[in-house]
Amino acid sequence: MASPEQVQQLEARLAAVEQKLAAAAAGGDGDDSLVPGRKSGTSDAQVLKKVSTRLQDFEAQITAQLSNMQGDFDKKLSHVNRGASSVKPLDASG
Repeated sequence: MASPEQVQQLEARLAAVEQKLAAAAAGGDGDDSLVPGRKSGTSDAQVLKKVSTRLQDFEAQITAQLSNMQGDFDKKLSHVNRGASSVKPLDASG
């Protein structure tokens, strides 16, 4: 499962990549591709579609993991609450 720190690191890496792409596009030396120096038959639209698909897959994985973590947490909390309600304080009379 991904920890919040891992998610933050990934977001920071993604932001850095976006900044590099924006800088490369702004300083474009006649090359209109997203990745300078890349001379292949793959168009920018295809690359963007692939990136978008992978990001959607990643989002789905993270959402599933968070949902599982929430379910586990709820089960543990319910178990703790059940145990706490059956335990009487030591100084209880009766």
